[in-house]
Amino acid sequence: MAETRPPLLLSTDTLTGYWLDLIFEVAKKNGFDGIDLAIWKNFDSRNIAYVKRLVEKYDLPVKVIQTSKDINIKEMNQALDLAGELGVDTITINPPGFFNIKSYKFVVDNLNSYKKSNPNIKFSIINPEKGTILLALPKYRFNSVIKIIKTYHANLGLDIANLEEEEFDSTLLRNLKNFVPYISTIYLSDKTQYDQSHVIPGDGILNIPSLMNKLHAADYKGYFSLKLHIDKKDLAHMEKLELILQRCISYYEQHYKKSDD
Repeated sequence: MAETRPPLLLSTDTLTGYWLDLIFEVAKKNGFDGIDLAIWKNFDSRNIAYVKRLVEKYDLPVKVIQTSKDINIKEMNQALDLAGELGVDTITINPPGFFNIKSYKFVVDNLNSYKKSNPNIKFSIINPEKGTILLALPKYRFNSVIKIIKTYHANLGLDIANLEEEEFDSTLLRNLKNFVPYISTIYLSDKTQYDQSHVIPGDGILNIPSLMNKLHAADYKGYFSLKLHIDKKDLAHMEKLELILQRCISYYEQHYKKSDD
């Protein structure tokens, strides 16, 4: 019986400060299945011809295109152009901050139109980190995974490290079967009890093995994308970086097991 899993991608914003060619090289060398291209992080990531050359050079596909929290019509059109040329079926949108009304309205006012014009693309909103800027106001809009799906009729880019532990357990795990059809991408990382987010999976407090088991049982069809906050000193030390990435891949392979008949 052949063992298969959803593709594990490397989100390019994990390697902050790296140029895109090196990110592809690191991803290929360490065994990732593809790239989640955060197009605001590298100017060259919006150069279609250049990205296509990297895909061919490293034989490594771009599977997800990730837009910024300051999304506007120009950036969305760049994402769509890249998606069309690269055969990408998923665009994930980082949520605008609470006072970024312009980007928020752009998404709300245009999402249905983009969905109708591009039926083969899963437009997905990433759930933001928790926390408040003022006692009465959330830090970000789109701050509920349920509202992202039900109110805004979008797919979900599920960043599990942005969930509170209670929300992870009581909302996500208990109702996962209801969420799975709408999840396009799961951003894989962990968080500590001190709210340090996007740490190595297994180094924090989230019950990721239970999530993996439930996703396996629900026959999850989307992507996983590794998205970490890595210390600059580790980014500057290639051997240390590769050890971190290998730990993450091993963790994923250990906890997400699925066999084909």
